[in-house]
Amino acid sequence: MPSDSGSRVEPLFYGSGISQIRFTEQSATATTGAPVSYWLLLTFLFLLYANLPFVLPATEVVRPAAVVAGAALVMLLVETMFGRRTLSFAWPEGTLLLGFVGAAALSCLTALWPRQAAESLSDLVKMALVYFFIANCANTERRLRGVMWTIVICGLIPAAGTLQHYLQGNLTEGRASWLGIFANPNEVAYSLVILVPIAAFLATGLGLFPRLALLGISIVYIGAIFVTFSRGGLVGLAAVVGLYAWRKRSIWLQAVLVALVAAGLVLGGKYWSRGEDFSGLNGDVSFRQRLATSAAGLAMFADHPLLGVGLGCSVIAWPLYAPNDLYSRGALVTHNTVIQPLGETGILGFIPFALFVGFGIYYARKLALDKSRRSMANLGAGLEIAVWGFVVCGLSGGYVLTWFPYILLGMVSSARRVQGEG
Repeated sequence: MPSDSGSRVEPLFYGSGISQIRFTEQSATATTGAPVSYWLLLTFLFLLYANLPFVLPATEVVRPAAVVAGAALVMLLVETMFGRRTLSFAWPEGTLLLGFVGAAALSCLTALWPRQAAESLSDLVKMALVYFFIANCANTERRLRGVMWTIVICGLIPAAGTLQHYLQGNLTEGRASWLGIFANPNEVAYSLVILVPIAAFLATGLGLFPRLALLGISIVYIGAIFVTFSRGGLVGLAAVVGLYAWRKRSIWLQAVLVALVAAGLVLGGKYWSRGEDFSGLNGDVSFRQRLATSAAGLAMFADHPLLGVGLGCSVIAWPLYAPNDLYSRGALVTHNTVIQPLGETGILGFIPFALFVGFGIYYARKLALDKSRRSMANLGAGLEIAVWGFVVCGLSGGYVLTWFPYILLGMVSSARRVQGEG
């Protein structure tokens, strides 16, 4: 690691729009090996996907993910203080994310259930920290690829667990899922959908065996998505596959994908075990509930336009806004990631959140079109399609308080930084 002698504070402003406070060393220009905080980040991502306290309940006592996250924060601060890394603050995404967190904090003051809003805010702060960790720790192409490989490989854990539950008949209303943050079939599906394009673009330029390995991983993902019987997940999968085929502009690839989609529809019609499918949506209770939660979310915003009903409190507000003639077995969260922040944090939260995602898509697309570094362009294309997968899946699910959009957009900000320094 470089010496900390002669370090100084030097503000740098890159053309890519990332402002930084950089502690530079005169005695060295590069580090040898990845810093400890980077390895702790990868460990945290593994623990996030592994759901260790649910698999091994005894580990709940030590809370391994929280311990590793705390250690990573300490190491990041230490490395910055001693000039061993650059502390990066992504503009405008970082500011927009902080704006959303600030609006969520204000929403606690007027929330229908302040305790629920405060607990949701605590979760959001942790997710925001992961965004900044990735933007700071994955500060080279190799490290960014390391983060991508980690989440792609670790995605096999919930995918395999979901398939195992399906084979064992451990189902909820005919639908398979796993444990912890993957206990909801829709969230399992969407968390795997966003990994498919990342795996596909990671395979670009690799040898035969790594490409076959990534193909096998993607097939496991698709199998797990299917057995969740998540309609939103299947629509999201079709969207990312279609975007991938379109961007590759290969007739043969497009023909193969069309054949796979057709085969999936045939198998879906034969083996779909969920009570509802894509037919008869007008009389589908689940579909009508989703529309009703969106309508209720808009009504929450109309009544509380500035700060909403409180972060995470749409589930509390649901009985107040639910249609009288709609069957529901309990309170429901807003099933739309666009309307959810609008109803829960009002216009003050919706604007920064929408811009946060929008700028992520814009900069990922910009990276994909920059052919000066083709390897980074491939990573940008994979991230762009993954974020679009999140958006499409989010049209039928409320995923504001899930880890994956912040992980994805953290990688986009990291890629911008790498491209700007390349």
